Amino acid sequence: MKHYIIAKFKDRNDTEKLFPEIKSLFQKALELEGVESLMIHKSNSTRDNRYSIMIEMNLSHEGLENFDASDVHKEWKATYGDKLENKAIFDCD
Repeated sequence: MKHYIIAKFKDRNDTEKLFPEIKSLFQKALELEGVESLMIHKSNSTRDNRYSIMIEMNLSHEGLENFDASDVHKEWKATYGDKLENKAIFDCD
């Protein structure tokens, strides 16, 4: 399945500043059982109504459970949650 995390930073400058460390954090998710691949996309738009990043993960249903319970997910929420204006989570086959 595909799991998408689409996030918009409160401060648009955070996109460039935080992108390398977010990428590094999510690379650790590849060590989790059931997580097959991931891509992190940075928006190429500066329009106010656009989101900042999109994290795309390919994983099994078990992989999603493992990710949700992982230190990666906990660190993502604890470190970046208050920096986000909004986020959307979308899962599909």
